Amino acid sequence: MPTYGFTLEYDGTDFAGWQIQPSVRTAMGVFNDALRALTAETPTLTAAGRTDAGAHAHGQVVGCTLERDWAPDTLRNALNATLPADLAVRGVSLRPDGFDARRDAVERTYRYLIVCRDGRSPVTRRNAWTVRGPLDIDAMRRAASTLVGSHDFAAFGSSPRPGGSTVRRVSAVSIERAELVAGEEPGRGEPILETVAITVHADAFLRGMMRSFTGALVKVGQGRATPEWLAALVDAATERDPSVGVAPARGLHQWSVRYEALSEDRELAA
Repeated sequence: MPTYGFTLEYDGTDFAGWQIQPSVRTAMGVFNDALRALTAETPTLTAAGRTDAGAHAHGQVVGCTLERDWAPDTLRNALNATLPADLAVRGVSLRPDGFDARRDAVERTYRYLIVCRDGRSPVTRRNAWTVRGPLDIDAMRRAASTLVGSHDFAAFGSSPRPGGSTVRRVSAVSIERAELVAGEEPGRGEPILETVAITVHADAFLRGMMRSFTGALVKVGQGRATPEWLAALVDAATERDPSVGVAPARGLHQWSVRYEALSEDRELAA
């Protein structure tokens, strides 16, 4: 029985998260229904991680075994012909026997998108968080540097398993700022949006961890807290700290997953 890995992209606005839940529309439920309808099989799916209701994915990796041999491109194209507009299969590949999309992942990357603007941004309302700017990026970067390394991040999230460890290893955090310019003529436009992208690479994420990181970093960027305040939260709590804000799900993007043993798919990125 061949084992397949699927790389999925979806707009999470109209999904109640990844995991199947009764009576609500989820990304896993939609993909599972399409796969079963196409193959006439009932495969067991494993995913690299779960996404929150309203959060998006660019490189969600899902694995399963099928009884029938499918050419990967044929399987991808057949699924995309039936899947709805807000979910697509970016790629399909054959994987080693026993492949587990969650347990075999060695690094996950999440990105959070922020728009700095005093008024509403209709164009980015589904995939970014609009905050009043500008943000102090240098202060945010100083604060973010204290998150790197193996730490107990209980102040920022909870384990997906009851009683599970809240220690995670963050390998890198980057914060990038850009201006989007629009105008009547090239080179003569005016800034209409300042965007900030927070990207975190870690071995795994706690529930709410990335959104809490973002809420805390924005608090620092707005001058309502200091980098030292954020640093003091690391390794200092046994449960989530209420002083840490939680950014809304719409700006959260699951970006990529890395599998060390699979050279052909080492980085599944947008």
